[in-house]
Amino acid sequence: MENMTFPTKGFTHAGVFHADDVFSTALLKILNPDFVWERGTSVPEDYDGIVYDIGGGRFDHHQAEARVRENGVPYAAFGLIWEQFGSDLVGEEEAVLFDKEFVQTIDYTDNTGKKNILSSVIHDMNPEWDEEISYDEAFSAAVDYAFITLETALKHIRAKKKANRLVKERIPEARNNILELGDFMPWRDALRDSNINYVIYKSNRSGFCIQTVPHREGLV
Repeated sequence: MENMTFPTKGFTHAGVFHADDVFSTALLKILNPDFVWERGTSVPEDYDGIVYDIGGGRFDHHQAEARVRENGVPYAAFGLIWEQFGSDLVGEEEAVLFDKEFVQTIDYTDNTGKKNILSSVIHDMNPEWDEEISYDEAFSAAVDYAFITLETALKHIRAKKKANRLVKERIPEARNNILELGDFMPWRDALRDSNINYVIYKSNRSGFCIQTVPHREGLV
């Protein structure tokens, strides 16, 4: 990512915020730590930053021709921005999976109103009627929360991807279809289609663990 250029500023709608525009902003800040956002009721003329969730452009879904995924889940701004930049953060295969497991939930709620816990938490960070705090101040706090949440999820994806590579590299070292990993790392996905039947690794409770390898989906 070091040699890539990402947006340095962006514009989204003012007033009540939702997980869609909040997570879009958090994602843009992850892509570029120098990213700064503005909020308003209309996009300034000749604005030269990224515009999302407002204005009817590429990253807005409030229009008649708004895009829908093949599985029927409509895109919201978060999904549109993730589609554009997600593979730069975690790789193409992982970006598709993360869209399915994380992004689509937020997009679906934004488009349909069906609740999920994360979107509800973000919505509840809007100012109450008797609070002396501006919507922009509350939005900033919500973005900070979403930033940590998203960074944690992406860290997990990168760690799992690294573990899959390392485990697969160790498969030739197995004896009698038993693989010794040494320290623990996630191994299930890497070994599911292998000939490995047992895996041994150090337990974080001291000693060692030995587990059978599930070779079919749904087995644990």
